[in-house]
Amino acid sequence: MFDRLNRAETLAGLLFAAFGAAAIWLAADYPYGTPTRMGAGFVPTGLGWGLVALGAAIAVAGFFARDADALPQSDARPLLFLLLGVAAFALLLERGGLVVAIAACVAVARLAERPYRWREVILLGGGLAAAGACIFVLGLGLPIPLVPR
Repeated sequence: MFDRLNRAETLAGLLFAAFGAAAIWLAADYPYGTPTRMGAGFVPTGLGWGLVALGAAIAVAGFFARDADALPQSDARPLLFLLLGVAAFALLLERGGLVVAIAACVAVARLAERPYRWREVILLGGGLAAAGACIFVLGLGLPIPLVPR
């Protein structure tokens, strides 16, 4: 019984259903409305129910699959460095500017995979920083500093 619950498909379906249930719960305080006059809770609730249904279908299919693989062992390193990259971006955006925040995010997140190639980090970080500056600051006019103050 528990080996059937430890399958990737079953756990993925349960995760989808959990996200759908969370969306339904969070949208419960918003007015629902009708299909012709939709309220603020109409779309989140509908999408939540869709996620619950999709998750249930995936979980049931994974539970009853005959040749499903067990959940593989995973390494925490990629998840840790991806989260640290996002944290570096959030912490550096206001003080360091958009260019520094994007470059730091790329440099830290790239540590998730081995081997670490400096050329890739420099090219990707520089390209994303330039694109972010052009799109968000120059194109959209967002009040984000480009460089440290």
